Amino acid sequence: MLLTVEYDKPGTVGIYCDKEGLDLLISRLVKLKERGGHDHLMTPSWAGWELTEEIQGEGNQLINELTVRVKPEVAE
Repeated sequence: MLLTVEYDKPGTVGIYCDKEGLDLLISRLVKLKERGGHDHLMTPSWAGWELTEEIQGEGNQLINELTVRVKPEVAE
């Protein structure tokens, strides 16, 4: 599975994934849409398993945690 979040350049974040990684991201987003709240996706070095740690873009910086938050007025 490949699901990596990287800081590409100032003001830009890239998400790199294969089909399995995309399926995981979609399933987590669907659950958030249904229940609201927030979810954390992290690399193994940050005690997670959802994000991979292999940098995909030359010169990019790895992001170890992606937190997605649903504001209450959007969760309806």
